[in-house]
Amino acid sequence: MADFEPADDREELRSAWEAFCDRLRDGAEVVLDPARPTDAADRAEGIRHLLRRLQIAIGTGVEGGDHTHPELAWTHPSKTGQDNPDGLYQAASVDLDRTYRLSGNVGSVCYLGITVMSFNFGRGPIRHLLTVNGDALPVDERGDFEMFLGGTTPPAGVADGTWFELPAIRCKLFVRQFFNDWETEVPADLHFECLDPGPATSRRDGPTTIGHLSTVADQVVDMTAFWAGFGGGHRDRGEVNSFAHKVTDRVSNVTMGGSPDQGYGQTWWHVEEDKALLYEVEVPDCAYWAVQLGDVWYQSLDWVNRQSSLNGHQAVVSADGVFRAVISQRDPGIANWLDTTGATQGCITYRWNQADSNPVPTLELVAFDDLAARLDDRWAPITQDERSEVLRLRRRGALRRFRR
Repeated sequence: MADFEPADDREELRSAWEAFCDRLRDGAEVVLDPARPTDAADRAEGIRHLLRRLQIAIGTGVEGGDHTHPELAWTHPSKTGQDNPDGLYQAASVDLDRTYRLSGNVGSVCYLGITVMSFNFGRGPIRHLLTVNGDALPVDERGDFEMFLGGTTPPAGVADGTWFELPAIRCKLFVRQFFNDWETEVPADLHFECLDPGPATSRRDGPTTIGHLSTVADQVVDMTAFWAGFGGGHRDRGEVNSFAHKVTDRVSNVTMGGSPDQGYGQTWWHVEEDKALLYEVEVPDCAYWAVQLGDVWYQSLDWVNRQSSLNGHQAVVSADGVFRAVISQRDPGIANWLDTTGATQGCITYRWNQADSNPVPTLELVAFDDLAARLDDRWAPITQDERSEVLRLRRRGALRRFRR
């Protein structure tokens, strides 16, 4: 029997847990702020968003491995920062004082992007240290590859073109996979490992657990407030139902964590039940493109059961090269309907990936009852039976991606 007992940490743990619960209560102040223009459903979704933020913070932080034994953790649903409905996002902690190997098979997704970046989100700009497009990975004839990164020297025997020397800092590896054809595309099968990890710490000590409690609670509250403010900034600046504030030059939100391969555009949409928003844009030559609706919390609307987003594979583009869509609460009877799922306002985002130009869509608010006079054959009519089949396949493809 030991000659001494370790110090009793019950009170420190109790105090940390109570502080964690108190900090989570602050989330209600964000969601239920009377100065925030929301309806009852928005507020209920706001509480749901706090729970989703908690799930994300636990899944990718507490249970996502550390920098010595990293895991490419992903959470479904992501539902934060206007998450891409076509995306599978993965992240891992990295300390570039060490050496890491990313290996696997690239699959057949239309876009695979691997980024290493500093991550002090909401407290300063994100610094991109490395971006590798899946097309540039050193794959063999089967699509298998490996790449190494670190801030020291490459391991012995590393093949040319597979070593990436980076600043020796702690940061994140972030992987984006975008699916065009949800039914058939195969995700990349990736494994990320530290080559000099040391022994794993399988049980948590008190200080580590207390640190997690503080970090998780701050992520829930601060990130909910941050993204709601970021999206709502368009509304506050009067950028509503119009992209007039956008420019045709490529705008990549790299300091916000956006992909350097991608141009983005967004604005606030506000569509009541008796209105509709006409969306038109000439589609450029690009690897991938999409448009999506989000809500007041800057999270994607339900894209599993409803058609709140469309990508280049799912959309019908007219013979003149123009994508035409209707944003409305009621079904307008066209293929390119962006369903507001009952929401009346939020953010709309478009993405052009590796595009030869970055066109800005036009938006026009009209009365829903006037649509019949506006929607000619260029707007691709669809029957209710066809709509039901599209939604059935959409749900099946979405759940397939997450093995659900």
